[in-house]
Amino acid sequence: MNRSSTPRVRYHVLLYVILLGLLAGCAGDDDDSAPPTRTTAFKRSELTKPADSGTLDAHACGVLSRAFVARSLRIQAGELKAAPNDSLDLSICDWHGGRATAKLMVDSAPRAQLRYYNLLAEQLEYYNADPGLKARQIRGVGEDAAYGGAGAWWTRARNQLVAYDRDKILKLRVNVPGFSDREAQAAAVKLAKRAVRELRSA
Repeated sequence: MNRSSTPRVRYHVLLYVILLGLLAGCAGDDDDSAPPTRTTAFKRSELTKPADSGTLDAHACGVLSRAFVARSLRIQAGELKAAPNDSLDLSICDWHGGRATAKLMVDSAPRAQLRYYNLLAEQLEYYNADPGLKARQIRGVGEDAAYGGAGAWWTRARNQLVAYDRDKILKLRVNVPGFSDREAQAAAVKLAKRAVRELRSA
């Protein structure tokens, strides 16, 4: 009787030891998979920090004079009429002189630099193979240290220049009959540079 029960006891003891070992191993795996303790302090990105809304004091129609817009469009100042459209974070001015038009939009809503970068990235992603809609980056207009590589870019098919400077996005469109793409871009750059300078001092 004693001889036949010895192997059975040993079997139960061995099974018990194996189960304890498995349980200990599982517990050890859980501890090993825990994320390491952070060694550097968390710092919020400047691009995602909350920002104040409604901080724009200047108006688009006041940023560019009628005479300067008329010279840039090569028309008489008397032919040009301005139509303002202002809201909390957005100021728009439309200038019309015969068939020539220009439009300036100043956007001071929060996270302007991030939104500017997203606009540029989207344009490059979807339209880089389209010569008319491809974003052509321009330096020397806005804040060239902005994310994206340049402070402004031009879209030929839209006759539109988009610029970023000091927490503001500027969009400028120029449509003048007879203007080539180069002339339209030069006029938009001229107007945008003046608008950036005026907004900085506002």
